[in-house]
Amino acid sequence: MKQLFKNSALKLILIFILLFGLNLFAHADIIRLVVKEDRASCTGVAPQTCYQVKYKNSKSWELFYDQIAGFKYKPGYRYVLQVQRTKRINVPADASAYQYKLKKVLKKYRVQTKPVKEDGVWSFVSKHKWNLIQLNGITQENSPAFLIFHADKARFNGYAGCNNFFGGFEKTATTITFKQIGSTLMACADESKNKLEGDLLKLMSDKTFRYDVADQTLNLYLDNKLVLMFGMSSLE
Repeated sequence: MKQLFKNSALKLILIFILLFGLNLFAHADIIRLVVKEDRASCTGVAPQTCYQVKYKNSKSWELFYDQIAGFKYKPGYRYVLQVQRTKRINVPADASAYQYKLKKVLKKYRVQTKPVKEDGVWSFVSKHKWNLIQLNGITQENSPAFLIFHADKARFNGYAGCNNFFGGFEKTATTITFKQIGSTLMACADESKNKLEGDLLKLMSDKTFRYDVADQTLNLYLDNKLVLMFGMSSLE
């Protein structure tokens, strides 16, 4: 009798798992996706960078807010992918309607991007204040930290959370290196601001970042990973 009960319970569990799985995902289809050689700033649940893609009938590049499981992206290369797209059912409010998984890389080729007009970019950057909105992938809500660049002097100053900080930088058309960073030494009673300041100074000190300026954000990357994002605001 006990064995019969166990078998019946096991069957019910298996049926539940099967029904739950069928309810979570609909059938998958295979699509062809072209991924552009550079990303663009976008805002989903939080500020981020998105792939730029074209579908079969796309006439222009579209922002792609999701991830593609198994896809290893490298900037500067354009990809033609075969992707398995599975439509979810009963999608949570903050989740994507689809799940994507790489099936095959059909093509991968290097694309020569247009050179950045360095002086024009830094003239623009120097005219604005840049507020920290993301650090190591974590959105900074109401962050007090900011940077102001003085491109003609190759210097910057700002506020790190508890103290003013300052230093020099070297730039190219694609990279920026922060050097000789110093700060005031005021005590900080706010634990969260103290941690923010420590993390920011540690991340910036003597590091070389790849950067881009997209719309109203200044984005800094280490090893092709977005680690710092600053939002533009007025200097006044």
